[in-house]
Amino acid sequence: MKMLLIFSLLMLDACSNDEPALSGDQKDFNPFILFENKAMRYFAGNHPGLAILKYAQADLDNDGKDDLIVIYRVGNGKNQMCVILNREPDFVETNSVPAPVSDQMIQFRNIDKKPPLEFILQGRKGAKVGYAIFRMEEEKLTDLFGEGMQDCC
Repeated sequence: MKMLLIFSLLMLDACSNDEPALSGDQKDFNPFILFENKAMRYFAGNHPGLAILKYAQADLDNDGKDDLIVIYRVGNGKNQMCVILNREPDFVETNSVPAPVSDQMIQFRNIDKKPPLEFILQGRKGAKVGYAIFRMEEEKLTDLFGEGMQDCC
């Protein structure tokens, strides 16, 4: 019931005319991004051999610079996600959190209508589906709430 209520609220928010849904640059990993994106090179250099599955960019800490969300494989049937904060010329990697095994989707939302920007991660593992809403708080990736993530990660 709780999941249905939250989903309904998110759908109402997405359909309202007050503010368009924020669509990020979620993409499947392509090796050419390593030539174009310094934050992705930073992540790949710090995690050699890990398969990058998806990524998205948006200003997650309200500093005017796009940050990078990365979903990556750490083992068979086990993925994680972290954020690379843009502190050019440097970068800061946040804590990692479990991520869905398949059908990952990142959707940016300004849920509380104030900075910083929140984002929704959803996906599945087999028949199990889950989602969580995250926000950056003091350079830490914080899970605000979700449903079913423990079953799909």
